[in-house]
Amino acid sequence: MPQRVCFDVKYSSKQFSAEGLNMPYAYEKRDFERVVVNTTVTLIYGTQKKEVHGVCVNISDKGLGLELSAVVPIGTECHVKIHDGQNNQGPFQALIEIKHILPLSSGRCRVGAAILEML
Repeated sequence: MPQRVCFDVKYSSKQFSAEGLNMPYAYEKRDFERVVVNTTVTLIYGTQKKEVHGVCVNISDKGLGLELSAVVPIGTECHVKIHDGQNNQGPFQALIEIKHILPLSSGRCRVGAAILEML
C-alpha cells in the first residue's frame, strides 16, 4: 500500500495522473517559495534574554526554518537575528513565534517559526 504524505497545500480542479492514480493537482499555499539558505542565527527570548544559536535553513515571506542548538518551547515569541556573514550590513531582525519543533540528535532541534514583525 502506498504511503501517504501530508503537505500544506491548496487543491485546484485540475487533475493529474500519477502511477495510474487520478489525484487533484496540488500547489503550495505560500505567496513566495521557500528559499534554502545556510546562515547563522541568534534567537533571544524570555525575560532573562536567553540566547540560542543556530542556522537558518530556509526562509519564506511569512516564516523561517531553523536548526537550533537547544529546544525553545512552542508558542514562544523570540527576537531573531539572521547574520549575512559578510559584515557589510546589520543582521536581518524580526519578531517570530515558534510553531513546531522536531528534535534532532545531540540536543539540537529543527524549528518552524512564523514571522510576526520585521524589526
